[in-house]
Amino acid sequence: MRVSRLHTSNFHWVSSIIVMVSMLVCTAAMSTEKSERPKLELPKTDIYLFDLDLRNTDSVISNGTNITQQQDYDNQPFFTSDSASFIFSSSDGYQIDVYEYFLETKQTRRLTNTSATEFSPTPSPDNQTIAFVSDRNGGIWAGKRGSINNPNWVLESSNNREPVGYFAWNHATHDLVYWSRYGFSLALVNQLTGSYHFVAGNTPPSTPHIIPDTNNFSFVHRQMNGQVWIKELNPTTKAIRPLIALNGDNTNYTWSPDNSILMIQDGQLYRWKMGTEDNWKAVADLTKLGLKNANRLAVSPDGSKLAIVAAAE
Repeated sequence: MRVSRLHTSNFHWVSSIIVMVSMLVCTAAMSTEKSERPKLELPKTDIYLFDLDLRNTDSVISNGTNITQQQDYDNQPFFTSDSASFIFSSSDGYQIDVYEYFLETKQTRRLTNTSATEFSPTPSPDNQTIAFVSDRNGGIWAGKRGSINNPNWVLESSNNREPVGYFAWNHATHDLVYWSRYGFSLALVNQLTGSYHFVAGNTPPSTPHIIPDTNNFSFVHRQMNGQVWIKELNPTTKAIRPLIALNGDNTNYTWSPDNSILMIQDGQLYRWKMGTEDNWKAVADLTKLGLKNANRLAVSPDGSKLAIVAAAE
């Protein structure tokens, strides 16, 4: 099934959407016209869902569907551990909240509904807790399903108030790696002990990830020579090793269950598998599927689905 071609003008990606949202939220809070909320000027993006088969040498993705179609900002999909749904950020034009899309019923449900903004949503492995970045004090917050509008401050033990843009949370070890949206740096913290370790500076806006079947994290780092690499962090030894250099400007990527990294560059879906000497290999032409400005993506834990963020239709 072919995804219909998009018609969007003057669309542009911002180096850090999180920074822009934070500034807009602060402006709104200072507004004296409380009866009228100012609209957020965010890229108009949709989330497209595809079947994924990395063993297929002809076409790794098929049956694309636009599952948001609301002519506003829909972004940051993250699948639940059972692959039955994915959590994502969505704007109603005035603020960003967390929503959930269920694959079987094709229904969308709003999860958060407060005066605060919530983005970069991440479900816990048991799918009982949703963590997210918020403009509340302290950056990363998490709420139980059923009481998500009354979340807890994740980094309270360390009184860590650094503004966060993106993060990855290993619930098994209580380690978190987060990207500082003002410092453009990466840090490792432990939720229980409050320990803090500076990982790297000069890190572009990008979500860190837990590498499948390990307790290690991956992150994006810009070298002094200008090259940008995906690297691996061992949170126990603090050792860092390079994995693969990027072949374009987009710094968003995701892991698949077979230890492959998928990312999008210039309308092409690329794959690289860890443990091999191969370089990036183009596995799908997204422009032929009608996707424009495709940027962010997520793979379901069972490896059967791929969510892609691209310009709204």
